[in-house]
Amino acid sequence: MVESSTPDKVYREVLVTPLAARREALALITVICLIILLMGLRFSLLPSSKDSRRSLQPYQLNDTLLKSQAPTLYRSLLGVVGDILDLRDETGNWPDAALLKEEALPPFASNFLPVALRGYVWKMHASEGWVDYYGINSDVGKEDKEAVDPLENSFILRIIDLKSEDHPHPHFGTHDDAKMLFTFQVWINPQTTDYPADSLVEKGWKWIVRSGTPVGGKSAGVLTE
Repeated sequence: MVESSTPDKVYREVLVTPLAARREALALITVICLIILLMGLRFSLLPSSKDSRRSLQPYQLNDTLLKSQAPTLYRSLLGVVGDILDLRDETGNWPDAALLKEEALPPFASNFLPVALRGYVWKMHASEGWVDYYGINSDVGKEDKEAVDPLENSFILRIIDLKSEDHPHPHFGTHDDAKMLFTFQVWINPQTTDYPADSLVEKGWKWIVRSGTPVGGKSAGVLTE
């Protein structure tokens, strides 16, 4: 500390010496270690993709693994569920594929789809407590194709009334939960195949599950009150 003065005032100058090189290096290393520790803690709390795959059943397929135009058709099937349920409320019955086409609802009305998906033909298979909309691509095998490699997968959109005990399994949701009304799911088969009369699982179909889907709630394919 250095003192100086004038006839009227006295001034004091405080000189602060910088950290020594060793102390500066130690401080920097400490900060870096803290950052690495925080990053490690952050990533340890995130579920790994391997853990996510382990949580799937053998008959389930993550939607991120869909190829070609399959994601487009998958999203179209999910998007039409609300309209199907509205029509059921109006008529008292599950609407057939012809009515859904008249209502201009894709993928049943194919004009709104990519050319490679417009060859899909849809049929309804229904019971009182559930309905399947089964579709295959009629363009598969044709020599003159408007689009390259039309999708060969078979699809089923399944909607289940959870208030009815007459419905197929597996599915999200339970029929004894008063707040759960419907559950819906999309199944895929890698080939153009006939509609299965029995279990989809036994016939090699895969239930498409959205990435990060929790068990329960609308994002899992369950509609509640």
